[in-house]
Amino acid sequence: MSETTDATPTETTPSAEEHADERPSLNASVGSAAALIGAEHFGNGDRAALRRISPEAPFTPALWKVLHQIGQHDAPDWISQKEWERRWATLLMGLAFCVEPGRTLHEYDVPLGRALFAAGWSELRFVRLLRSTGEGLDVELRRVAQYLDSKAQPANWADVARLLFYQSGDTADDIRLSIARDYYGARYAAEQEQSE
Repeated sequence: MSETTDATPTETTPSAEEHADERPSLNASVGSAAALIGAEHFGNGDRAALRRISPEAPFTPALWKVLHQIGQHDAPDWISQKEWERRWATLLMGLAFCVEPGRTLHEYDVPLGRALFAAGWSELRFVRLLRSTGEGLDVELRRVAQYLDSKAQPANWADVARLLFYQSGDTADDIRLSIARDYYGARYAAEQEQSE
C-alpha cells in the first residue's frame, strides 16, 4: 500500500492538557502490554490472533482483552475510538512478534533507530518507515516487527507507539527526527569503529 494520511474529521493532534487525564502513560502502557503478552497465562491463541492483525483486519477479541487490562480501552478526546483501537492493534501486533513467555525484545534502553541499525535494517527501508503514515505505517511496522524478531534484536517499543500515535504535526516531526538521530548516530559510530 502507498503512504496514506492519518487525518480523520474527528482527529486532532493531542495537547499536553489532553495527556493529563487519568489513563496510564503511553510508555507505561507499552511495558504493561509487553508483560501481559509475554505472560505464561496469556494464551497462545490470543498471541497468534494479535500477530494476524493487519490493516484490513485490525480488530480481534485479543485486542480488547489487552486494552482493558492495561487501561487503554477508551480513546481520549483527540482521536476517534476506531482509530485509537486501530493504532493499538498495530502496536500489539508488533509486540506479539517480539514478546512471548521467556523472551522479550522490548527494552526501554534500546532506542528504535539504534535497534534497527544494529539489526541491519537498510537505509532505504528506514527512510520509507519514517515517511509512512496511516495504513502504510501499519504495513511497515509489521515488517519491522518480523525483522527484529528474526534477528532477536531488542528495541524500545514505546518509540514505535509514539510513531503510531503522533503521525502529524510538530510532535510527529520531533519523534521521527529523534529516531533518525539514533539510527544515523549508530551508523556513524559503527563506521568510526571500522576505520580505526
